[in-house]
Amino acid sequence: MGPRDLRRAVQDDIREVLGDPAARGDRLAESIAALGARHSLEAFRAVLSVSADIDCAEPQAREIVLAIDGRRRLLADLLGRDPGFAVASCDLLHEAGGRLREPVFRQEGSVPPEPEGPGDGVAAPTLQEAQRLETRRAERSGRPLAVVVLSTDLPGGLSTETLGPALAALRAGTRDVDYVAGAPPADLIVLLPCTGGREGLRAAERFRATLVKATGCGWRAGVAVGQGSGANARLLEDSARRSVEEARRAGTGAALHRPERRRHPRSPVGPAIAAGLRRDGVESETVVEDMSLGGALLSLKERLDPGAEIVLALRPPVARPAVLIIPARVYRVSDGPVPGAAPWKAAVVFEPEVRLRVAGLLAGLIAPRGGNLTA
Repeated sequence: MGPRDLRRAVQDDIREVLGDPAARGDRLAESIAALGARHSLEAFRAVLSVSADIDCAEPQAREIVLAIDGRRRLLADLLGRDPGFAVASCDLLHEAGGRLREPVFRQEGSVPPEPEGPGDGVAAPTLQEAQRLETRRAERSGRPLAVVVLSTDLPGGLSTETLGPALAALRAGTRDVDYVAGAPPADLIVLLPCTGGREGLRAAERFRATLVKATGCGWRAGVAVGQGSGANARLLEDSARRSVEEARRAGTGAALHRPERRRHPRSPVGPAIAAGLRRDGVESETVVEDMSLGGALLSLKERLDPGAEIVLALRPPVARPAVLIIPARVYRVSDGPVPGAAPWKAAVVFEPEVRLRVAGLLAGLIAPRGGNLTA
């Protein structure tokens, strides 16, 4: 039995059980046994297959899993923190005669391991190989994977003489587990395992500063992050490239890709509709950049905190304009072109009961003659 023989639902349940810090000792054994009953399989054998890529009979697998849990307790006492099941598994099985076979490096043929550093005699994997390996690693561990695309502002891209120093400077500023590659003529790509969105964005800003110093030209950075089964490095690269263009349009140095969360398509609004923002009895002008049935993206002169309740007063461009009143709640706020200064970007959400009015506005439908759009 191998990880590929197990359904995704089974693998997810196994990772959930092993990732529960409270599932230790007898409780861990009970949770694994319940998992086996739920999916009608040899549970300990499946757990060992997913966590260490080892297949053995169910009684022996149970002994090994419980031994790993015991080693986990020992390591927790030594380290002062819980190392997790995966680390304890590596420690125990490596000590037991090198039984552990790292699945990310095991293919049908043989994929050489990543080099410890330049000059160790082992060729570094290609970008495509590294993307495949890191995708599998993220899927197996459930940890996030960040992909950073760095693009120069030079019209013709980097010259061969400049690309070498840029790569060298970038590699000097990354971790040993990170992967750096060039994507001529204008881009560099960094794979950051176990890195979330905020950490990835901070790393991208640091990479930009390093490259500006090494090359003397401007750089833009795009960041995309996925986790677990959503951490496909190749797709994340595409999203990061779109974030680079977003950074260029906004005039910022770096941008983080944010997946579309709205259930309904957005419609650009811009200056076509005059908008005011009412809060605490005070109304101020605002710009509605786009809108959907569920929410809108606003450009604000004053920063609002997430969770704030506001009212939008919208005036459609008609001969006899009426005011459409839309209650909304601030969901997310981010910086605009200049960090910490106006204008800010705010995503707001609408309550379901006002969506009919929003639909009429988006469709260009004004209330019937004699009707009143004012709520």
